[in-house]
Amino acid sequence: MTTDTATRQASEAPQQAWVRWQREHADVLEGATRSEQVLLEAAVRFGAAIAAQPILLRVAAYFLLHADMGLTAAQVGAAVGRTDRAMRTVRTLSAHQMLESIWAELGRHRQPRLRPEHAGPIAKYLVDHPRCTQPEVVAFIQRELGVDIEQQTLRRFLDAYGLYVFRPDHDRAEAHGARPTSSGAPLSGAPSSCCRPRSP
Repeated sequence: MTTDTATRQASEAPQQAWVRWQREHADVLEGATRSEQVLLEAAVRFGAAIAAQPILLRVAAYFLLHADMGLTAAQVGAAVGRTDRAMRTVRTLSAHQMLESIWAELGRHRQPRLRPEHAGPIAKYLVDHPRCTQPEVVAFIQRELGVDIEQQTLRRFLDAYGLYVFRPDHDRAEAHGARPTSSGAPLSGAPSSCCRPRSP
């Protein structure tokens, strides 16, 4: 099926798509058993219902080719609008390889699990715990929000939502590995002579 044909199918109702498909692929239907015809009709109707989305069509093809119902690569290709050769390739894939091919086509990683609505609770935690470390923030997120992230993901999230404003120096220094370590010298309440005292 050409791109134009796929686009046309995507704009059709499932029943219309099936009527047209029967007319255009009479030879495929003629050589199919009744069970195979049912599967082909389901595939064509499904293709119309999902608006011919390429990845979902590939999943449908994978299902048909691995259902062990006797459908050939040519029959499945006709049903989902792909070539026999493409269907033979899909047939050789394991389930894991199928998922890998989908992620490769998307060209991106899974979406981060931190969502915009998490910004409020994280901001409150930062305000309530001004001296907390990034690992402590990560532990809070995992414990209270049920989201497991890495520190790099946390830094990107804080940047994206402007949450560094609550601790303008602390996390920036930590992100660059410049967090000061204790020198063993006793701490006093007096400000250091090398830095300006902070306003209350």
